[in-house]
Amino acid sequence: MKPARGKALAGAAVLVSVAGFGAAYLVLFSPSSPAPVSLEAPRDSAPAAAQMEEIDPAGRWVVRDGSEAGYRVREKLALLPAPSDAVGRSRMVTGGFLVSGNNGGHTISNLEVDVDMTALTSDSPRRDDTLRHRGLETDRYPRAYFRTPGPIELPASLPTGRSSNFMVEGSLTIHGVTRQVSIPVEARLNDQTLEVVGSLIMHMADFGIEPPNVANIVSVEPTGTLEFSLLLEKAA
Repeated sequence: MKPARGKALAGAAVLVSVAGFGAAYLVLFSPSSPAPVSLEAPRDSAPAAAQMEEIDPAGRWVVRDGSEAGYRVREKLALLPAPSDAVGRSRMVTGGFLVSGNNGGHTISNLEVDVDMTALTSDSPRRDDTLRHRGLETDRYPRAYFRTPGPIELPASLPTGRSSNFMVEGSLTIHGVTRQVSIPVEARLNDQTLEVVGSLIMHMADFGIEPPNVANIVSVEPTGTLEFSLLLEKAA
């Protein structure tokens, strides 16, 4: 092979490698990420006295449309940190719980939340397709569950418009593996709607998940965050 031709082929190989590297970056990395879950800003401008009106939360509450749950992980490009997180969320969420009165306060029991993992969507269809058979392996493990019989003690006073923080302990099943977890949550009553948001830092190895790695170019850190934002209403 002539030297000039050899150099040309080597140069072309470098260009192809750089192009592939850039394509992986553009396809699998997000220039920006959705913000972490949080309670929505109050939509009502009613006077503070009306906002503090208490309602009786006793009864069966069910997850309604507008709820979502998913993941947030840090992706890496080669040895460099990614510019943003990869975030995927599913809006196919069902479940609910029972609220009962208890000595002047309230408790939650029979809490269950189910998430359709096959409905996880991010800003990259290629990433979503990858998770069908790698990482979360949603084709093999299509659902995630959280269960707790309770009781979970609620604050004695639950005024409309004021948020409350508490811990929820129960069993979390992801990727076919069940672990006991404690999840910090924040909740707020808005008229007849209950908003609940929370997040949990989790080690993928605890659930038998192998962090995806694409040709040693794009990799995922072994620790991620489970996020959820639930809207619930009283069952009729």
